[in-house]
Formats: sequence, structure tokens, C-alpha cells
Amino acid sequence: MKSTLKPEEWLNKWKCNGVSLQVKELLYYRSRPFTPPFRGKQGSHTQQGSKLSKQRGRGMEFDEVRHYQPGDDIRAIDWRVTARTGDTYTKLFREEKERPVFVCVDLSHSMRFGSQLLFKSVCAAHIAAAIGWAVAKRGDRIGGLVFTDSIAHEMKPQGREKGVLRWLKMMIRTEQESASEAPAQQTLYKQLQRLQTLVTPGSDVILISDFSQLDQASLTLIRGLRRHNRVLAINVYDPLEISLPEFKGEALRATDGDYEVDFDFSSPQFKQAYEENSLQLQEQQLEYFKSAGVPILNFSAGSPPEEQWQESKRQYA
Repeated sequence: MKSTLKPEEWLNKWKCNGVSLQVKELLYYRSRPFTPPFRGKQGSHTQQGSKLSKQRGRGMEFDEVRHYQPGDDIRAIDWRVTARTGDTYTKLFREEKERPVFVCVDLSHSMRFGSQLLFKSVCAAHIAAAIGWAVAKRGDRIGGLVFTDSIAHEMKPQGREKGVLRWLKMMIRTEQESASEAPAQQTLYKQLQRLQTLVTPGSDVILISDFSQLDQASLTLIRGLRRHNRVLAINVYDPLEISLPEFKGEALRATDGDYEVDFDFSSPQFKQAYEENSLQLQEQQLEYFKSAGVPILNFSAGSPPEEQWQESKRQYA
């Protein structure tokens, strides 16, 4: 359901400034979880949970009956079917299996930007929190990586609400620690390498980023993850990266401290070139993930994430 709150009202309601993370805004998604729209085969992890494996044995979920065979556990005999047919039948069960979910959250420099409602980094954390609550609700475990340019933290999958709370605290801690002057040494490529050692086969893997660092080497690692796991990419963008607003006035000067450049936002030619380049980058990104067999959802940091969730799931193909 679409919110009737204005952006500033939405921020005030949840005590969120849109720039930095607070626990309360991430707890908001406890009652509004985002269940990842995965399709495909279930995993084969061996811990107890709510997913059913294709292995058969004594477990929680009844599967079928078949004729009794020597060596079958007599405790599994279905006496009703046996009495009705005159032949001995035994029950088969499918063991319940758990699917761990690994989420990789990008809070790096390019994500520290927002022109309307939220920084992209804050939007990414909101989505990761909402997914975490959904994972716990269905009885699975949440874990993964959170990284900035200078630091990265990982969490092995944990279940229940306690696991989600640890996940939220790790995202907040990572963002706060990013204010330090540590040298830049973390990249998307490095996190994908770490995921290859952290992820167990048969897991769900979710990548949340603007994918500004995506390259062919990273795609190779994503393809590797895709061989044994279900992988979903969630692209977080800012509206200003897609289209420039109407602007009247003199050219604006931007600087990173070392270099300066003038932007004439009032020029129709500049606006057209900007939007064409943006569209080209979007199409290239989509093609990259398509070639890797990974679906991608798009989220704008300019709107409340829960308002976009249902529409984003409809993008899934």
C-alpha cells in the first residue's frame, strides 16, 4: 500500500535523517519484511529448518507410502493402509532443511549519496534489514558481508530474531566505522571473493549495491556463486543519476578537492547527453547480470523502500 506521508514526514516518523543509520528505522521492517522473490531449486543444507530436501528418511514432513521392504524401520509402517490393502506399507518422510541466506551490502563511497529521501547506503541497509526479518520469519538464517571502502565485516548465518538484531547492529557499526581515515582497500571484487569461501552450496545470495565497481572479473565470481546457489542482485540508484531536474541559472562548479568542473544544467544538450549516458550504463548493467544468469531488482533511494517492493518483485523474470 502506498504511503500518504511526504518524504520529510516519513523520515520524522521513523526518526531517520536519511544520511546515517539508527536501530529504530531498521526495526521498522520487522512488521514489513521483504521476502526475496527467488525461484528455482531448493538447497541441500543439512540443518533443521522449514525447507524440504529431496532426500528421504525419517523427518518432520510426510512424503508418501510405498511397499514395505526388508530393513525398513517397523515404526514407520502405515497400519491403516496396510489394513485396508492387506499388504504392508511404510511411510516415507522428507527431512526438513534450512536455506541460509547470505546478503552482501555495499556502503562504499559511491553509495554515500542521495538527492531526495535517503542516501543510497541507507536505502541499501533498509532493504537488507527488511530481508533479514523475512528470513527469520520463515525460519531460516541470515548472514553475509557489509563493506565500505576501508572496512568489511562478515557474519555467519544465524537464526531467529537474535540473528537479525546482530545483522542490523553490524550494518550500523560498519557505517559508523567508515568515518575513520583508514585507507581504501575494500572493493566489490574482494567481497565476492570472500563470499565464495563463506557461502555454503545450496544457499541464497543477495547482492545490494549500485554496482559502480562491477567489472568482468567480478562477473566471473558472480557466475561461480550462481553455479551452486540462487543469486539475486538489488541495484540501488538515486533519481538524480537517471535524470536531471529542470534548472535555470548559471553553470554550477563541482570539485572533489583536487579537480574542478563546470556543469551547465540549463543546457538541453547537456541534459540529453547526461540522460543518454545514464540509460546506456543501465542497459550495460542489465546485460551484465543477464549474461551471468542473475535477475536484478531496481530500487530508488528517492522513495520509501516498502512502497517499491511489490513493484520491484514484478520486475523479476
